[in-house]
Order: sequence, then C-alpha cells, then structure tokens
Amino acid sequence: KTDAGLYTCDIGTDVAKSKVSVQEKPTEVTKQLEDKTSAAGQDISLSCELSKPDANIRWYKDGKAIRKSQKYDLHQEGTRAILIIHDSTVKDS
Repeated sequence: KTDAGLYTCDIGTDVAKSKVSVQEKPTEVTKQLEDKTSAAGQDISLSCELSKPDANIRWYKDGKAIRKSQKYDLHQEGTRAILIIHDSTVKDS
C-alpha cells in the first residue's frame, strides 16, 4: 500500500504521469475452527488462524454477536483469533 501515489517520467520537454493505487487483499481464514466437546463447568477455547495479524474480527454464537465479558474472553495473538468460553454449560452448545 505504501507504493501507491503519483509516478512521473520526465524527459525534459515532456512528462508522463501515472497514478498507482494498490488494493490490499482482504483478510482470510487460513485455519478453520474445530468442533469441541467439554464437560460442563470447564473452559472451552476456540481459535482460528487468519491471513493477516491484528485483523478486525467478530465472534458470533447462533448469529448473535459475542462480546467480552465474564463468560467470554476474546483476544488475538498475531494471526490467531481466540475465544474462551468460561465455565461452560449446556446452553453454550
């Protein structure tokens, strides 16, 4: 993206100009989530790998957004996005 800008070729009496735009590739999931089974009361950790570090991601359960709370811990380590479900119950299935 730092290569974007206006480029010119100057031959003394004439100038050629070109505007260069560089589109970044969208972030992609490179390693999918895996199914997990746990006994009630235990923490469950879900993670996936992304093509870029520090991507803006959102976690959902059954179409509803998950936010950081006492129940859910969400964080990223480089290209790895992690969701920890604390004190799991049957409702977390």
